[in-house]
Amino acid sequence: MAFHPDLECFSRSSRKRPVFYFLFLPVVLLWGSFAFAQQNVGFVLEIRGTWTAGAPALPLKLGQLLPAESVLANTTPADNDRIVVANMHGDLLKTIRCKDGVCRECTDSGACYDPIHPLPKAGDSAGTVSTLFNAVLELFMEKPERYSVHRVRGSDLEASKNAVIRLQANTIELTPFLEGKENGRYDVRLTFISDRATTHAASSSVQEEMNWSANGKAVLPMPGITPGLYEVRLSHGTSTNISWILLSSGSDYDHLEESFEKFQRQTDRWGKNVSPATAQAYQRAYLEYLDLHGPGSNQ
Repeated sequence: MAFHPDLECFSRSSRKRPVFYFLFLPVVLLWGSFAFAQQNVGFVLEIRGTWTAGAPALPLKLGQLLPAESVLANTTPADNDRIVVANMHGDLLKTIRCKDGVCRECTDSGACYDPIHPLPKAGDSAGTVSTLFNAVLELFMEKPERYSVHRVRGSDLEASKNAVIRLQANTIELTPFLEGKENGRYDVRLTFISDRATTHAASSSVQEEMNWSANGKAVLPMPGITPGLYEVRLSHGTSTNISWILLSSGSDYDHLEESFEKFQRQTDRWGKNVSPATAQAYQRAYLEYLDLHGPGSNQ
């Protein structure tokens, strides 16, 4: 059977097509432009004061992702208000500080004179946040207060450390936490803070005393202690230092230490653009991520 196309129908369809294209193409173009503009180019690395990024003018939070070309604003600036933005790989993207009721962008040298410019357009750094920061930002959004570093009486905030520590034969070494400290007797308290499902009542809290000498090593016997995430309080006189450590044993230790050191090198690159407390908060969150999802976590 020969096929005879309906020329009249085809003709009618052809006449309608330009109208359809006229209506449809602008929608496609507008939607494409909107989707492109909504690509994330960074996240809030550090924040002080009330900041917004376009409409709706909702206050930004630590760790919040930021779309391309959005404009950061602070309508009620106070002295020392600031916001620091990192790109999707964790590198510094923008720093803004406020003084005398005016907020300005800062240069790499630290001078803050420029007006606030929009965030960059979506480019190579847009899209999904790097693997190192993805899980950390999720933890920050869920419970930012958990990782905040609070100053305690007499503490030296910059000297506080976070680390992966080897647990071997029920002993741990805390020498890196005491280097540069005054010689003498220290109270050491370890509190188990892992959120893992498999917790151990025996590990909930351990307290010991030790004598520290700059020429020695701070090796402590900890009978019954188990791997996991701990808060460490080192007290000497009126001074108290608080750190987080992830205890690990066996073959897991090398992998966890290498992963944490890689993340720590990234936070070190932020330098003085962020406070020591902010860098430590991100390090704490990453230690918890390793505890929850690293080798031996069973999650």
